[in-house]
Amino acid sequence: MVVTGKNILAIVAHPDDETIGCGGFLHKASINNANCRVLLPLKRGDERGVTHWTDLVSQLTDACDILGAKLVMPADMVDDLTAELNVQAINQIIHSHVQWADIIVTHWHGDSHQAHRALYRAVEIATRPFRVHKTVMFFEVATSTDQAFIYNFSPNFFVGLSTENVAKKKTAMDKYNTENELGRTPENLEYLMRLRGSQTGMEFAEAFMIARHFWE
Repeated sequence: MVVTGKNILAIVAHPDDETIGCGGFLHKASINNANCRVLLPLKRGDERGVTHWTDLVSQLTDACDILGAKLVMPADMVDDLTAELNVQAINQIIHSHVQWADIIVTHWHGDSHQAHRALYRAVEIATRPFRVHKTVMFFEVATSTDQAFIYNFSPNFFVGLSTENVAKKKTAMDKYNTENELGRTPENLEYLMRLRGSQTGMEFAEAFMIARHFWE
């Protein structure tokens, strides 16, 4: 996939999803002269998330800087606890950003977290191909994609990563001192990147599912 000069948009439900799901891809794309943005249209509504929100925003800002992406946080954010009830509001928030992007990466519909599924649905609506032609890919998020009753995330696109890409992703994740739990520590993320690399004849990789792609 050629990313030079492309506009790449990661639409995420929570601070740290951008790093866990596609941090290596964002860093690789950014150093290959792509324009990368991370869009966060939701705000944490759970007690722990509310308590640490200021810290989480600071950590997200640092992580985006490390990965080479511009952070976008709209003023009219939706509470992540009610995200599935407000898909149309999320769609309105992300609309102009989707128009800007050439490639969109976001959550998979089978994730266990309801806010992830809501963003998936909003992106699905915003990228209906009779209106716009966008490449859309889903990433996997450790402790969500792998926690559903039925785990059938089946990647069909792999991004090979350099040791520098891996190091940047781990450094970005290390910023999230409130979110570093077993399953998504920097070391856990490296293990998954090694696993995905071993499946594709590379040392490290991130895995995606291509939902939509157009060659005009």
